[in-house]
Parts: sequence; C-alpha cells; structure tokens
Amino acid sequence: MKTHFLCLANSKKYGERCIAGIELRPDHAGQFHFVKSDDHPKWIRPVSGTDHGEVPAAWVQDIRVGDIVELGVSRACPRAYQTENALFERHTLRVVRPAQLSPAHLDQLVEKQDDTIFGNRLKYLCETEIGSVNRSLAFVKAMQPRAYFTTPYNTKPRLQFRHGGTTYDFPMTDVNFFDVMQENPSVTEGLDSVYLTVSLGISFEGKYYKLAAGVVLGQ
Repeated sequence: MKTHFLCLANSKKYGERCIAGIELRPDHAGQFHFVKSDDHPKWIRPVSGTDHGEVPAAWVQDIRVGDIVELGVSRACPRAYQTENALFERHTLRVVRPAQLSPAHLDQLVEKQDDTIFGNRLKYLCETEIGSVNRSLAFVKAMQPRAYFTTPYNTKPRLQFRHGGTTYDFPMTDVNFFDVMQENPSVTEGLDSVYLTVSLGISFEGKYYKLAAGVVLGQ
C-alpha cells in the first residue's frame, strides 16, 4: 500500500539506520495532511526483515529529517512496545520533497497530555514499566537545548534539555544532526527550544534507554 510520512527520526541502528515519522495523507491538490489515530499523530517506522528491523544505510542515504517520504507498505508488524513498525518494499522508498515546516505545523505534533516522557522522568524505562507502554516514539518541544560532545574527538553527541520541569540528557542518534554538530558544535547556542523525536531503544541490561532520534530546529 502506498504510504507517505514526514521523516522525524533518522538514527543509527546496529551500524545501519532506523527511520520513522508521522503518516501523511495527500489531497487532490497535492498537499499533505497529518494522519491521526485516536486523536494523536500516527507514527510509522519502516523496518526490514532482520531480527531488529534495521534498514540498510544505502537504502536511506538520501533521506533527511524533515523530508516527505513515500514507500510501499507490505504489512504492519508491531513488536511489543514498537507498535509503529511496518514492513516495506525496498524499491518503493523515495523522497518526495522536503517539507515546509513552521513552528505552527510542528506544534500540532507535540505531546500535549503528559509532562513526562514515556511515563517517567528518567533516562530509561525498566522491565516492569515497558509492558505498559504501547509505543516507542514521541515528539516533544525540548526547552533550553544544549547539544554537546562527550569526547574530545566529537564522536559521541548528546542533547540536554528541559521538558515538563525536568532536565533530561539523552544520547543523540540523529545522523543528520550529528553532521550539523560536526560543522557547528554550538548550533543550539541561543535557541530557546528545538523539536525532538524521542525513541525507546531495545533492552540493554534490563533498561530501555530514551534516545534523541531526530531534531528539528523549527526555524
């Protein structure tokens, strides 16, 4: 089935990629509108047939956060809390065009019902919490952002920010924003906020860490 989505996450995953975004529906005039499910934006994560669903980097090398992407979905394949997963046909994946994203557009997608991220204020969810979670992607407005590197060779980026009265500090897995940081390490300096896709990683020593999987400056 032909499907469109606004790419809001483009992360490294097992040396390959994980892309995801909000589904879009085109109208007769060629304009795209956000799809909602239960009054919330509907997420989709295209996955491959591997154990962890990572997509070969070569297949998505032209895709960037903020692009409108088209693909042919074979079937939905939710897996535990990763309810957004959808198997797709490789050769159907293509970029339609970059989206024109204003803060007004992005504000429509921001989580509005909870000051926490995935139900708590920690960097991760534990095994006793993950069973009650029915999604692995969230879009938030991150206040007082500070993107920085934790190593002298600029190889491990992180994003610190405020949300709902809590200061968070997550690993940055957005490959596009990593490139931006390499060119301009102070890219977030002076910004009041950025828009952020937070993704839940797979279990690591019994913890499901929250990742900064996609950053939109909203300028």
